[in-house]
Amino acid sequence: MDTVSDARAAGMDHNWRLDLPDEPALVEADAARLQQVLVNLLGNARNHTPPGTTVTARVRRSGPWLCVDVEDSGPGVAPELLPNVFERFARGDSARTRATGSTGLGLAIVQAVATAHGGAVTVDSVPGRTVFTISLPVSAPR
Repeated sequence: MDTVSDARAAGMDHNWRLDLPDEPALVEADAARLQQVLVNLLGNARNHTPPGTTVTARVRRSGPWLCVDVEDSGPGVAPELLPNVFERFARGDSARTRATGSTGLGLAIVQAVATAHGGAVTVDSVPGRTVFTISLPVSAPR
């Protein structure tokens, strides 16, 4: 909730939504690293979509997985970039450089954190709907 609130404050020209389950969704994970993942994904949605775009952060259960989706209604990821989107130094806009704020490491970090926690990250993108999904193993109840 805090990360989405921060994203809303930084990107007031976007429409921000949060969709949480009724029941607690627990995973064994480093909270700071998961927050970093969300900051990266929400920041990308803000930076790579036009004003007025709706961005939804969603937590949902899918079998033995807890999934966190960051979905936006923007123009989508270029099809030629999709196969390499999680590689280090990949940039969606070749005009962006470190000097303008992009290192091309954000999605590589997202993938590394998901993998380190026994999970994965995927992307599904078409114009009007892009969804990055982090899947993490659900924790056993204590």
